[in-house]
Amino acid sequence: MTLYRQLLLWMLVVLFLLTSAVFAIQFNTTKSYLIEQQSTELNNVVSSVGFALSPYLKEKDFIAAESVINATFDSGYYSRVKLSVLDSKKEITRQYPHSIKNVPNWFTSLIHIETITQTRTLTSGWLQLADLTVTSSSASAYIQLWKATTQLVLGFLTCLLLTAIVLSLILNKVLKPLKQIQKSAQEMARNHFTDSLPTPYTQELVDVVTAFNTMNIQLQQHFEQQAQEADTLRVRAYQDPVSGLANRSYLMTKLKSWLTNKPTGGIILLKSDAIEDNYQQGGYELGDPLVLKLAERLKELSADNITIARLNQSEFMLIAPNVAEDDLLDIGRTMLYMTSELNSDPLGIAPLQAAVGIVMCSSTMTITDLLAHADNAINQARQEVKEPIALLESDDKKQIPSMGKQQWKALVDEAIANNLIHFTFQKAINTNNEVIHKEMFAYIKKGQQRFNAGQFLSAIEKLNEGTKFDCYIIDTIFNKLTQNKKTVPVAINITQSSINDTGFIRWLNTKLQTNPQLKQQILFELPEICFIKNINNTRLLCEIIRQNGFQFGIDNYGHNFSSTGYLNKLRPSYVKLDFAYTSQLDDQVKTDVLESITRSANNLSVLTIASRVETIEQKQKLTLLKVQGFQGYVTAQLVDGK
Repeated sequence: MTLYRQLLLWMLVVLFLLTSAVFAIQFNTTKSYLIEQQSTELNNVVSSVGFALSPYLKEKDFIAAESVINATFDSGYYSRVKLSVLDSKKEITRQYPHSIKNVPNWFTSLIHIETITQTRTLTSGWLQLADLTVTSSSASAYIQLWKATTQLVLGFLTCLLLTAIVLSLILNKVLKPLKQIQKSAQEMARNHFTDSLPTPYTQELVDVVTAFNTMNIQLQQHFEQQAQEADTLRVRAYQDPVSGLANRSYLMTKLKSWLTNKPTGGIILLKSDAIEDNYQQGGYELGDPLVLKLAERLKELSADNITIARLNQSEFMLIAPNVAEDDLLDIGRTMLYMTSELNSDPLGIAPLQAAVGIVMCSSTMTITDLLAHADNAINQARQEVKEPIALLESDDKKQIPSMGKQQWKALVDEAIANNLIHFTFQKAINTNNEVIHKEMFAYIKKGQQRFNAGQFLSAIEKLNEGTKFDCYIIDTIFNKLTQNKKTVPVAINITQSSINDTGFIRWLNTKLQTNPQLKQQILFELPEICFIKNINNTRLLCEIIRQNGFQFGIDNYGHNFSSTGYLNKLRPSYVKLDFAYTSQLDDQVKTDVLESITRSANNLSVLTIASRVETIEQKQKLTLLKVQGFQGYVTAQLVDGK
């Protein structure tokens, strides 16, 4: 029971006891008054009747005496009258009915009012004439006492109700600072930090609120410092300090991971002679500003599946998995255009001091081969007169279907229309090998061909056609889970184009509102790039998901080298760490970064999940670094293999 209810209840109990005591006193006072009034009236009437009867009794006129008795006592206030003449056996007796109207029987049986009897001898001088005995009736007293009781009860109940309302309002106002403290404490327990509480007028609560505000600020600063420390360590280990892009170490990790998983797509190497010349002529003072300017433009090309890194002083590399040749050429031309902005050439006639080499990847390539091919592509691009860009195709083209964006869109539309989209699921487990959820992966099966989502998603994303695909996936999964409720939660990936589509957000809101029974079975996984490029739309979508009781997570967490401060504001249920952070567990610097990232997330009650965990030994190492969830081949060993 809350303090407010306890105080209000005890105040009402005390008030009720006081009211009951006042009621009892008033009731007894009224009852005593009615009995006393009854005795007084009886005494008065006996005296007055005695004077009226004496002349008639002296003359032996009993008829007149009887008339006086009938006229005097015919009012219902008396129950029995008896006149006994002393010098004869003459008696006049009257009995009146004892009728109590409009009074409950339980009241008359519970409250006892005795009748009063008075006897007086009537005289004429020294002569005694008769004895007059009158017995009162308690009916009138009962009626008056009942009316007084009902009035008292109604009055006291009204006062009690009004007092209760006033007390509740007063307590609400007095305890408002305490309720604010309680609410803020609940938020703090969930590591949510609110604004400082206003200073109350209650003297006893001033110190409490002041101490609470101080603790709230200190904890908030502590978590912010931890997040900043994690960002700082991450920058030192994986980020180029000048450009803010990924460094060579992070790039090599990405290339290694990409090349070991049947790679498709390619890389783009940009060489800027303007930056190199400025470094040679003016050192860091001239070179760094150009690097920073170009890096800011290159970041516009960033996406969830694209990695951009600074390879050395004047070279930049972009990894684009699952991207066709035409799209790579378009990206390469865009990078050349961005580099041309570095030239001081208002007329636009000076030769472009940059070159772009594009290499299509194959399953037989190593990192050394890929970088060597990229250098060859740069040398070949310098030989091009019109446009310094060259593309080297791989010998193995089977991995990359020669399909353009429109062809991929047509394939996806056909798959949606003919139900050619199928699903596979990969489980995520915790440290106790218990399943947290299973992530859904879609693929298209047409005849004997199978197309994974990674092959066509980037194409339909560029055409802003991801919404239709997402709606189909969500509808299908919702229908399946409605039929089969006994299942672990399913994580559904949302594309970036859907997050930026207000129509999709409204549609999803309606979908969630009409399916509240699935709030424990559905999770939504959003790419981290949306929290950087489209924070407003992403925040709106996250709020709608949370308002409907569903949960969401963040995929590729840490991939884009932005500040992770948005975790404290949006509070996802989990984050899936970018593979680069969990792959080099023998490097102390890299493990320090991972431990810092997971600690800052865990302090905010955000579950951290490592992807591509292949062995039990890797899982054990990650567990020591405070990682709480694991997804990859290890789940097949520990869960599916049981």
